Amino acid sequence: MTMEKTNRMLGLALALALAVGLTSCALHPKGEREERERARKAYVKAEPLPLAADASLEQILEHAYTANADLERLYWEWIAALEAIPQEASPGTNLAFSVESMFEEGETSLSRTTLGVGNDPMSGLPWPGKLSTAGARSLETARAAGFRFQAGKLELRAGVLRAYYAYALLAETLRLRQREASLLEIAADATEGPVRAGVASASELLAAQNERDLALNGLASLRARVPGSLAGLNALLGREASAPLDLPRELPAARALPYTDAEILGLVAERNPELAALAHEAAADQQAVKLARQQYLPDLGLAASGDLDGIMQSLMVMITAPMVRREAIEASISQAQAELEASRAMRRQTENDITAETVLALYDLRDAERQVTLFESTLIPRLAQTVETTHRAFAVGRASLAEVVAARQMLLKMRIMAAEMRMEREGMLAELERLAAVPS
Repeated sequence: MTMEKTNRMLGLALALALAVGLTSCALHPKGEREERERARKAYVKAEPLPLAADASLEQILEHAYTANADLERLYWEWIAALEAIPQEASPGTNLAFSVESMFEEGETSLSRTTLGVGNDPMSGLPWPGKLSTAGARSLETARAAGFRFQAGKLELRAGVLRAYYAYALLAETLRLRQREASLLEIAADATEGPVRAGVASASELLAAQNERDLALNGLASLRARVPGSLAGLNALLGREASAPLDLPRELPAARALPYTDAEILGLVAERNPELAALAHEAAADQQAVKLARQQYLPDLGLAASGDLDGIMQSLMVMITAPMVRREAIEASISQAQAELEASRAMRRQTENDITAETVLALYDLRDAERQVTLFESTLIPRLAQTVETTHRAFAVGRASLAEVVAARQMLLKMRIMAAEMRMEREGMLAELERLAAVPS
């Protein structure tokens, strides 16, 4: 083969290599690798271990993180958004090969057979800047999906805590109502003797029996609520509705909030994942505006061909004329700009809503703390003294059994109210932790 033919074949090979490179190379945006690493560390899908019936609250939360299907869905949506990046940052055109033969009197000749290579003629090679912008837009969308996963995890944590507190409150209420029912049953039994002896009227016995039966009915209603409360908690844990989980033996201890109200509001503005997701979605829309403007940049077409003998070669470059679509391009720019403004407005309104939600949660938390302190430090000790005084008076015949029962009933009701406010306070704390993304 002559040097000239060799050079021609080398030229054809270089054209082939260039075509392959232009049609297969993705312009990965800066930060994609770090986002993929963040996703890798954020969630590890594993078969959850069976949850013991006497599991602690910490064990229940860990189980939820591995078994909740909604959280898993958010994770795979994050991964799907990451996998869209190389697709958007790639040319999106196929490599096309062609073979052309010239026939002469029914015969073909190698010298008249031409091989060609180029991009798919139905789609051009986009300007590299377009691919870079498209990749950056997809990265911002993936980052938004990552923050939505974080928001989902915080929401799951708050939901599990609220459901567990409701379950614990139900257990505490059952214990206190059981004591009330036992007290009223003793009172009803104690009234029968005086009635038979003619010391007390039958109406007193009927009243005592009615109170006892109403208390037993309320107790039965509370027990009937246990399966539903358990099913709601199990749903968050990805378990069968009737999967066993013991009623807590006592109310969970109060947890501290190591931040001032001002610090909580600052953390919400800085760390709330929903606001972060909306910010990245707005950034993606900003890249979309840039990409719409880049439609004025022409796309390229590249084709190279040569015969098998290396005698004849050709190289063809095509370029599009975007200006003929000027009206459509201007409309797409306006559309992208409008979507960007809508995203910015949504984030501003969401920030206002979340701030208001935080202020309300802080108020509810502080009010619940005030009431818990009032009941546990003042009202309940005072009522306990009243019960003790009434018992002493009853022992010397200066108070009736009905007065003793009434005093003990009031004490039990106060303890139920205090338990409700304690669990309300813990629920508000869980909500504030969700809004402020603490613990992170």
